[in-house]
Amino acid sequence: MIKYIIVALLAFTLVALAVVWVLSGGPRRVLENAQALADKSVPEEGELSFALPWQPPQLFPTLDLATALHIAPDDDVANAQKRLEELEVEYDRLSVEAHTTRTFANPSPFLGKISIVEDVSGVREGERNEEYLQIMANYSNQETVDISGWVLESALSGVRVMIPPSASPFIANSANVLGPTALAPGGLALVSSAPSPVGVSFRENMCTGYLSQFQSFSPRLSEECPAPSQVLPLTESNLVNYGEECFEKIKNLPQCHFPQNLSGVSYACQAFLTEKLSYNGCVSANSFRASFNRNMWRVYLGASGEIWRNSHDAIRLLDAEGRTVSVFVY
Repeated sequence: MIKYIIVALLAFTLVALAVVWVLSGGPRRVLENAQALADKSVPEEGELSFALPWQPPQLFPTLDLATALHIAPDDDVANAQKRLEELEVEYDRLSVEAHTTRTFANPSPFLGKISIVEDVSGVREGERNEEYLQIMANYSNQETVDISGWVLESALSGVRVMIPPSASPFIANSANVLGPTALAPGGLALVSSAPSPVGVSFRENMCTGYLSQFQSFSPRLSEECPAPSQVLPLTESNLVNYGEECFEKIKNLPQCHFPQNLSGVSYACQAFLTEKLSYNGCVSANSFRASFNRNMWRVYLGASGEIWRNSHDAIRLLDAEGRTVSVFVY
């Protein structure tokens, strides 16, 4: 009985205290304190900082996140990004200059205008007659560049060979006048290690395919000469002068080939075809044409053996003043 009386008294006391706390404004004060605590924890507009509500400022200064994280206003961020991009461009430029200085040492004014084509198939050939490299003029060049007198040099073996002058046009069975090996924009020079099959370096033209009938060239010459039917077109006067057998023979003659069997045709036909369907005859008949010359040169160094290493090498092209024009590393 006494136990129940004590429990009832405790319950009555707790209820009485709760009523007194409510009547004295206890809930309102809790809400006000919570709001004040929230106001202290949220920074003012434009301020980015962090501090615990109970943190004594004199012992633990407020941490400025804007400074710690390097956060800048929008304009500063844009300027910083722009400056970063400028620094990256400048770094790339300096890297290129440093590479150029290391690789080219004393660069030529023709750097970027004339270059060795990075093709290892020719330099790695095992036979002297098949070994070659290519030198090309940039298509954006504004002028023709004479490379005769320039030097090709192996960085590993130290071998140096000079690019010779060339014939343009080459005339077969004749003492040719040699002149500049001049590369027009987009021009290409195939520089062979071997001696020339025709005795000199030369510029290709629409007739040079005839030369490959009796001589061996590596790489092969293009056989795109004027067709025999163009050399002797079928007209009434030609039919009368040379006979119908002549035109039957022409139909079976390949391009860029000197006719070796002209039996069964008239003497006039034989004389005409043997004169015109030849390299020199083709040059004589077409050298005035704007399309006669090709932008391709055959340059021969005349070496007694291979010049370039078959495994790895660094080949430098030097201009007439000894300045580096191009470097090919393979």
